[in-house]
Amino acid sequence: MIKNFSLKFLFFLLFTSPLFPAQTPAIKNEEKQIMAQYDLIEYNDVGRLTNMDDLQNMVSKSKQINFAPGELRGLILLQRNALRRGNYNLSGKYGDEAEKLAQAEDNNYALGLIQLNKACVAIGLGLPAEAKNILESNSYGEKMDNVADKNIYLCNSYMLLASIYSDMGAKKTMLQYQKKSLEILESTPIDTLTDYQKIRYYYLEIFQLMNLGLAYAFNPKNPRLDLAEPYFKKALGYAETHPQYFKLCDIEVYESVSAFYYEKKDYHKSIEFSQKVLELERKKKKPEERLAAYENIKDAYNALGNKEQELKYLTLYTNLNDSIKNAQKVSIINQSQKKINTYKDASNKNRLIIIVTASGIILLIVFLFWNYNRKKDREHRKKYDDLISELKHKSTEPNESSEVKDQIVSNISSETEKKLLKKLETFENSEKFLKKGINIAYLSNLLNTNPKYLSEVIKNYKSQNFNAYINSLRINYIVDHLYNDPKYREYKISYLAEECGYASSQVFVIAFKKEKGVTPSYFINQLNSVETV
Repeated sequence: MIKNFSLKFLFFLLFTSPLFPAQTPAIKNEEKQIMAQYDLIEYNDVGRLTNMDDLQNMVSKSKQINFAPGELRGLILLQRNALRRGNYNLSGKYGDEAEKLAQAEDNNYALGLIQLNKACVAIGLGLPAEAKNILESNSYGEKMDNVADKNIYLCNSYMLLASIYSDMGAKKTMLQYQKKSLEILESTPIDTLTDYQKIRYYYLEIFQLMNLGLAYAFNPKNPRLDLAEPYFKKALGYAETHPQYFKLCDIEVYESVSAFYYEKKDYHKSIEFSQKVLELERKKKKPEERLAAYENIKDAYNALGNKEQELKYLTLYTNLNDSIKNAQKVSIINQSQKKINTYKDASNKNRLIIIVTASGIILLIVFLFWNYNRKKDREHRKKYDDLISELKHKSTEPNESSEVKDQIVSNISSETEKKLLKKLETFENSEKFLKKGINIAYLSNLLNTNPKYLSEVIKNYKSQNFNAYINSLRINYIVDHLYNDPKYREYKISYLAEECGYASSQVFVIAFKKEKGVTPSYFINQLNSVETV
C-alpha cells in the first residue's frame, strides 16, 4: 500500500523560487563578473543547495565596491539557501538584511522574493496562518514590470497558498489555487523568456501539472483518476519535447506517476515508472527516492500476488532503510569516539586500580541485573499469555457496541453521537489509521465533523484521548498480523513500524510496549518459540 503520497508534492513547493532578474544597465567589469557568477548559480540551483561561503564572499565583494544589486542578490540567495537547509533563524537574519536594502533600492521584485522565502520559513516552522497572511497581504507581484517575472512570482505564491490550504484540509480551495497557479504561468508569452526564465517556467509548468494530477488522484473524499491522468500525461510529454527541463524534476514526476497507476490498479505500469526512478537514482544519488521506489514496487508486486518479487524488494527496502538511519548516526558516533579517545590515555594510567574496583562492582551489578531480569521475565510472560488469550478469544467476542450509552453526559445530540460512532467504526475497519502524521484535524475533516465533537466522542466511548486511540488501532493491527501471518515475524522492526504508520522504530517500540506490556521483539520471539516447539 502506498501511503501519504498525496502530500509529497507540497514539500517541493518550499524549494521553488523564481529567478532574480539579470541587471540590464551598463555596469563595470567587476560588477559584471559578480552578476555572471550569480547567473551561473541561478542557472544550476533549481531545487539544489549552493555553497554558503561562496555566496557570502560575493556579498562581501559587492559591499566593498558599493554594488548594491550584487549585495541584494547575494543576500536573497543566502536567505533561500539557509531556508533549504532548515536553518530558519539564519534565513530570517538574511531576509531582514535583504529587505532593508531592497526597500532602500525600491526593488519590488526583490521584496517579493524575500516575502516568498519568509512565507516558506513560516510553513517550515508550522505557522501556516502567518505564512498565509504574508502571501495574501503581499502586493509586490502586481508592481513588477516584467510580465514573465510577475507571472512566475505569482505562480510560486499561489503554489504556497495551495500547500497551506491542503494542510488545513481545505481541499477545494487548495485545488483552486493549484489551477490558478498553472493558469497564470501558462499565460506567460514563452517567446519573450530569457534562458533563466525558461528554466523556472518549464520547471514550474511540469511540477504544477504533476501537482494537479496528485490533487485529483489522491483527494481523500473524492478521488478523480479520470481528471488526474491528462495532467500526468502532459507532464510526461515534456520528457520528449523539452528533456533539458524535464530532467530537473524527472524523478519526482516518475514517482508520482507510479503512485497514480498503483491507485488505478495498473500495477505493471506502476512498477515500470518506479523502475525509471531507480535508473535515474543511480546517477543522481537520492537514496530517499530509491527507498520510495522500492516500497512502491514491493506493494505493486504484493497486489499482483508475486510473493517472490515482493520479498526481493522488501529486503532491498528494509536494508536501505536501515542504512539511511545508520548513516544519520555516523556523525554522532564519530563525535563520541573523539571523546572516548580523549579519555583513553588517562584511563590507561590507572587501569589496574580501575579493573580491580570495577570487577567487584560488575559482579554486584550482574547479580542484581540477573535477579531483576528474572522478575521481569515472569511479568513479561504473564503479559504475553494474557495477550495470546485475548487474541484467541477475539473472534468469539462481540464487537463493542456503537450505541450511545445513557449514563454518559454529553453536549452532543444523541443522533449526532450515533452517526459519529458509526463513522468511527467504518474508519477503524478501513486501515486509514495507518496514515503517517494523522491528527485530529485530518480525521475530523475525513469524518465531516469538528475536532471538539470527535475528541469528546473518543474520550467518552473509547476511554482514550485521540493519540492513545490511534496508537491502540495501529498496535492491534500489527499484533493481529504478527499472530495470524508468520511472514510478518520475518520482517525487521523498522519495516513493521513503517507498516503501521510510525515515523521511527523507536516510537513504534515505545507505543507497542505501552499498549501490550511487552516489546515487539519479545512478542515475535515468543510466537516463534511456541511454533518451534
